[in-house]
Amino acid sequence: MVTPTPLSLIRERVRDCREPILDTEVLLDNHSLEPYCLGPFADLVRDPDGQLLREEIDVPIRAVVALGRGDELLGNRDTWRTIIDRGLHGNGWTHDVFDYFDGEIRDRYFPADGAKGILELYSVGGAVQCGNGNHRLAGAIGWIASTRPHDPVLRKARVYVGPVLPGIIASILALRSPGTEMACAAGFAGRGTETFLRVRRGREVKTYAVRDGVLEQRFDWRESAGSQRRPIDHEGAWHWWTLPDQVLNAWADAGWLDRQIRSLPVAPCAA
Repeated sequence: MVTPTPLSLIRERVRDCREPILDTEVLLDNHSLEPYCLGPFADLVRDPDGQLLREEIDVPIRAVVALGRGDELLGNRDTWRTIIDRGLHGNGWTHDVFDYFDGEIRDRYFPADGAKGILELYSVGGAVQCGNGNHRLAGAIGWIASTRPHDPVLRKARVYVGPVLPGIIASILALRSPGTEMACAAGFAGRGTETFLRVRRGREVKTYAVRDGVLEQRFDWRESAGSQRRPIDHEGAWHWWTLPDQVLNAWADAGWLDRQIRSLPVAPCAA
């Protein structure tokens, strides 16, 4: 009798599982021109003068929105389900991977031949991405979602927490409403390179610059602002990335991170 491989067991579980997270599209952690990448959205809210923290905390799998690189594991618009079904290879995985997925991860090495380093995650505003361990992370999300949906958490994973501009996420979420589309861009505009947020509701469009940690409304030619209607300098050369719902949802659901960070004696990370 042939013993099923760990990956075949995960795929069997995932195939029959209807948890919504498995059909969530996964982002790329980069600044590519692909529609779904995470880098520009992290830049929109990150505090460049803040301290990076490193902690081992519980991470809800719903908070994980991106993998760490655009390799063969991930194509544009892939979901966790398609990644597990077509992207994972499971080479060298032993059945100890299930203890790894269900236990505290901390600095444990993944039980597979050739696995390098420990699992490392990064969070900006509660949206989590993978720094190292793409394959094991995807496998863990599939296993956890399909076996313990009542407790969908990566236990004590190492997370590097990026600093966020105070109040910026709340200001962005306050502009969100049904039917609203948001996009961000970075470009040179008079005072140097700035970061911009564009909010579209039907034919109404408003543009904001992130200045001194707050949103400052700017006018461009799409806005009906009378004599103030004008293009933003060089705006036509910028690339605008649409803010996906999974990032906005992760920002709105960042309480899990805030509660743990406040309760821990965290120290700045020199990395």
